[in-house]
Amino acid sequence: MKRYLIAVLIVALALPFSASAQWYLFPGGRPAADSVSVAQKPDSTALTVKPEDTVRPDRTVPDSTAVAPVQDSIVTITAFEGLNDATPLTRVSLILPLKSTGTPNSNFLDFYCGVLMAADALSTDEHKFRLDVYDSTVGLPSVDKLDSSEVIIGPVGLDDVEFLLPRMRGKYLISPLDPKVAPLTQSYNIIQAPSGWEAQADELVRWLFEDMRGGDVVVLLQSPDEAASELTNRIAARLGECEIPYTIGSNPSAWEEGVQGSCRFIIASENDEFCGAAVREIALMNIRGGHNIVYSTSKIRGAGDLEVESLHAAAARITASYYADPGDMAVRRFAENYIELFKAEPGQWAFQGYDLMHYFGSLAAQNPGLWHEELAATPGRGLQTDFSFDSTGKNNTAVRRLKYNANNTISIVR
Repeated sequence: MKRYLIAVLIVALALPFSASAQWYLFPGGRPAADSVSVAQKPDSTALTVKPEDTVRPDRTVPDSTAVAPVQDSIVTITAFEGLNDATPLTRVSLILPLKSTGTPNSNFLDFYCGVLMAADALSTDEHKFRLDVYDSTVGLPSVDKLDSSEVIIGPVGLDDVEFLLPRMRGKYLISPLDPKVAPLTQSYNIIQAPSGWEAQADELVRWLFEDMRGGDVVVLLQSPDEAASELTNRIAARLGECEIPYTIGSNPSAWEEGVQGSCRFIIASENDEFCGAAVREIALMNIRGGHNIVYSTSKIRGAGDLEVESLHAAAARITASYYADPGDMAVRRFAENYIELFKAEPGQWAFQGYDLMHYFGSLAAQNPGLWHEELAATPGRGLQTDFSFDSTGKNNTAVRRLKYNANNTISIVR
């Protein structure tokens, strides 16, 4: 690494005098809750934001300009060696629920560390980055503070996003994690960085359409007493658009005989217990010599006690918003650098922080003031997240295709 970051960063907790704070800048030897060794097979398909991690206890606003009842709380300001008035500078604000006044939130601390590493990777002698980090559990920054930022990543929670947006004076917010923020893109200057389940469903049908061969059968699986969900309706609509005939069923073994080609099962159920049982049954059918394939969004990986071995045996095809390939050299290099710096394995939160900062930071450095106008025409590929924005430039639609192989490996299908 280029070591542009100053070894000892400036830490300023601009809190009320009565507040006490303890802040751990680096995680040291602390293992991240979601960390995965690159020697293993990480399958990062979901980042879950807990409501209790993002909500502040007091949302009172004292006036129209200050957005929080406390002073602006810049938790850290990172500076760079060799910075002077003539050096081009891109200023980035990061708003995360870090819980700096108590035990820091480990996931968001990992996210922050990933952002730091991306800022370091992007910095050169000719261009620097300044990072202002705000702890949203203490208070949101005033609009005056954010006015000077070229890129604003966060806040995370829907409540804080809704609170800031009407006051942004034309600035764009980048929503880093919460899928519930997506509807706000229709009315406000907000960029939804994570792709949603809709994009996963659409890509799933495109993938199946490309795989179809003569004699194949398509079955939408859901439990017998289950009403059609939004996911089921969307998949069915996309299948209709592609003119792919399908059957709705609940018992995979009903198609164990009499199918000339492959039986392609789409998991379209909201019942986790049913999903797990269906995948295991299809896996056993394959072990008995069948030619069956499971298609699903990343939701299937949260299906109760479903074993990853069953996904491999069922020849699963999964569309996911997040996945860091442990065999990718860039992923391995990032993990090695992270371990060297922070003495801990990087988890998916660290990868996400790096990807967002690297993608949006590089665009802002190249085209300051207008970078957000280039999103629809500027795809990007990160370590675990890809970027492909719709025509509005506000919604990321990129997902990764994960193929579960019989030899217990996972391939990214491009």
